This record gives sequence, structure tokens and C-alpha cells, in this order.
Amino acid sequence: MGVTIVIQMLLFLLLPIWLMKLSRQLKINRFLSDIVLCYGIGMLLGNTKSLWLWSWLPGESAEALAGTIATTSQITAFASVLLAIPLLLMLCDVTEWLQYTGKITKAFLLGVLAVVGVTITMGYIYQGSLEQVETTAGMMAGVYVGGTPNMVAISKALAADDQLFLLLNATDALCSGLYFLFLLSLGKPILGRLLPNFQAKQTTKQLSEGSSQLAYLPFPPKQWQWTRIRPLLFATLLGLGAVIIAAGLASLFPDSKGEPNQTILMLTLTTLGIGLSFIPSIRQLKGVFNYAQYLLLTFGLAAGFLADFTELISMGSSYLAFNALVLVGIVGIHYLLAVLFRIDSDSFILSSTAATMGPPFVVQMASSIKNQELLPVAISLSILGLALGNYIGIFVAWILGL
Repeated sequence: MGVTIVIQMLLFLLLPIWLMKLSRQLKINRFLSDIVLCYGIGMLLGNTKSLWLWSWLPGESAEALAGTIATTSQITAFASVLLAIPLLLMLCDVTEWLQYTGKITKAFLLGVLAVVGVTITMGYIYQGSLEQVETTAGMMAGVYVGGTPNMVAISKALAADDQLFLLLNATDALCSGLYFLFLLSLGKPILGRLLPNFQAKQTTKQLSEGSSQLAYLPFPPKQWQWTRIRPLLFATLLGLGAVIIAAGLASLFPDSKGEPNQTILMLTLTTLGIGLSFIPSIRQLKGVFNYAQYLLLTFGLAAGFLADFTELISMGSSYLAFNALVLVGIVGIHYLLAVLFRIDSDSFILSSTAATMGPPFVVQMASSIKNQELLPVAISLSILGLALGNYIGIFVAWILGL
């Protein structure tokens, strides 16, 4: 069993790196994000493990090995996302965001308002017809304000079944992917008909000087030198410290089952991550964003490994319909608010991308619509969304549970 665990851990830690390199070499990353790729490969490996891993073992040994592998996958997925949350949040320049008065900030806040309104409304509509609807709506709110880390955190905070997270993550990947393709192709021509054009304020020279947020672009470093590794080690210690403090508080106030309170764990971890971001030297650590993204890829691979195709197929249709209606409603309400408040088309597209899909997609979208001026703030807002997502998701679930 020990050898199996070691092999499985090496697979989870090393395969994402190889998949990232392969994705860039084959240009797969142009239409498929790294996290979706790792999640898909994890699902494929997990659902075929009986063919390549223990088909030669007797029944009892195979069953014991299956349990060990499932436990290792769960621990890896949970541990990697716990560490990734404070690492991502410590990069969020809240003061810079508060000082920026452009329309993209207003557009982002209107998007958050749309997420809250639509998820609560859909939650009430689906009550009685969808299992765990409060948790489902809360997880949808979290992922469409922040991203996958928020969906994980909220699912743990609300004690959701692991299978529900896997199911919603799969439906979100499909729905968000289709929306992203729409924005890349027909988004600006269609959405721009009722929205004003973006008016540039900065010159090319000013943009080349850059914002501190540009250091967070998700491009992997070419060389691993001590000067690159040292800030990552420091960030890891800070992240682990935040996890230990949050876990300690969660243990002091256990839930009804006597286990550490997951809601306190995630909200404390979120708050500590935001608190660390107010220290400039921490916020400007190099390579931390890429490191956190790697942890999320490890999570995606391990989480995908737990997915059961049979159960996903049997349960997927109703949750896919719910997810699709939620996303269409969010985008529709957000767009109507943008028209009402005269938000320009570029600010709407980038703010919507920042909320529904996260920083890596913001970079691709800014390149697609040829707007680099809004890129630093859009990245900052997408990271801020990660900070807000946990609070909003738990709030939505609490409202629906009243």
C-alpha cells in the first residue's frame, strides 16, 4: 500500500507539470484551460483504473487498494486547495482596486450583484425539485464571483458531498467553456451593439511600465533558480501558517458532528489571505501566482480521479440545466445592468470574464479584444473575486436555508 501511495502522489505532483508543457507545445491552451485539462485527465485515469492498476489483484486486495487510493486523492485535493487559497488571496491589491474608479470596477460589482440575485432566485425556484439546492446555489454563486477554489471551499464549508462538487465542476466546465468561446468569437460584435466603445486613457509607454499586477500573469518561469524558489518557500510557510491557524479555530468550534467547523475554516482562511495582501512585500512575491495555479492543477487532477462517470451521467442532466440557467441569467442581468449604467463593451467583457472564469482567461480575453490597458485591473478584480466568492457563496446558501 505504501508504494501505491507514493506512486499516486508522484503522479498528482508531476503530471500537471507535464500536461502544462504539452498543452503549450500543442497549443491546446488556446481553447482548453489547464485546470479543465487536468480535471479531464484525472477523470479518465480514475474511471479506467480497474483496467490498468489492479486488474491483476484478487478481489479483497483490489477493494482495499481502491479505498486507499480514494483516501489519498481526497487528502491531496483538499490539502492543495487549502494552501492555494491564501496564496492567491495574498496577491490581491485591495488598496489599488479601491483607488481605481474606472467603469470596469463598476461593471464587476454589477456582475457580483447579478450573481447574488440570480442564484438566490434560482435556488427558490428549484427548492423541492433539486437535492441540496441551497448548497448547489451557494457553490454556483462562489464559482461565478471567484473560481474553482471558491467552489471547493464552499462545498467543504457547507459539508457537501464530494460527488456534488465533482458534478457541478463538470457542468461548470461545460457551461463556462461555451460562454468563453462565445466571448472570444461573437461576444464583442454582438454585445457592443448596445454598449459604448471603450475610451483609452493610457499611452503605450505608460502601459509598458506596467502595474505590479502584471507580475501575476500565469506564464511559467523558464529557469528554477534559488532567487525564484526562495519567495515560493516563504509564501508556502505563510500559507501553511494560515491553514494551521484556520484549522485551529475550526477545531475550537466544532460542528454538530464534533468535527472541525468547515465554515469557520474557510472563512478564516479567506480573511487571513486577504490580511496578508495588505503587506506590500508579501503581495509582490514573484512566482506565487504560478505556484498557486500549479496547486489548483494538482487539485484538479486529484478531484477528477474521484469522479464516477456512472453517477455523473445518472445525475447530471438536472444539475446541468440548473447551471446553464444560472449562467444565462447572470450574464443576462449583468448585461442589462451594464446597458443601464452605460458600461463600455470592453469593461463588461473583461469584468464578466474575471468573475465567471478567473485570471488566466482574463489574459486571453484581453488579448482577443486587443485591450491591454484594462488587463492589470481586470486581473486584480478577478483575484478580488476569489476573496469575495467564499463570503457570497455561504451567504447565498444561508439565505436559501432560512
